[in-house]
Amino acid sequence: MKKYKIKEHERRKKEIYRIATQTLWQKGYDKTTIRDIAKATDMTTAGLYYYFKSKEELLFQILDSHMDDMLAGIEKIAATQAPPLDLIKRYIQYQVDNYCKDKFRSKLILNDDDCLTGEWYEQIKQKQRSFLVFWRHALDEFCRDQGLPADHIAVDAHCLVGMCNWIYRWYDPKGDLKPEALGEKIFNTFVFGLTRKGQAPFS
Repeated sequence: MKKYKIKEHERRKKEIYRIATQTLWQKGYDKTTIRDIAKATDMTTAGLYYYFKSKEELLFQILDSHMDDMLAGIEKIAATQAPPLDLIKRYIQYQVDNYCKDKFRSKLILNDDDCLTGEWYEQIKQKQRSFLVFWRHALDEFCRDQGLPADHIAVDAHCLVGMCNWIYRWYDPKGDLKPEALGEKIFNTFVFGLTRKGQAPFS
């Protein structure tokens, strides 16, 4: 019976966070109230506070779980020890696919992470920096393999991740351009820009 209650608690918690994430995505963190979330989840405000102590804690837990998932995914790709160019391509596709599957949390991490304060803010920023390290390493190895300048790899990494992140402002996965094609297009555009040639190097 105890195990059942624990499972039911976790199931309910996941459902609350799923609905809360969508509500925050629709209205924005600043404009969303606890009453809005209570109404969307068909709960009382007192009932919600059983799962989190404040709206900021709710946002932190949503973003923290998102970054944990993102790090786990990119670590799995990196563990394949594929050539750097292949890693870059797979990182890009991973980022695009993640947006298509998880657009609510993807938008929140971009728009509302600065709403966090103190240790919560620092924890999210540290995980974002850790995520970027994978991109930097792959780009650095690629540039060195190709004899390309590697003086501003951090800038290159931010530019590439930015290209992937901000597709949420305009991209419709249900449109003519499928996620695989978008990932390929971002990859080709970025690599052509690095090499300044008419085709991507695959050496």
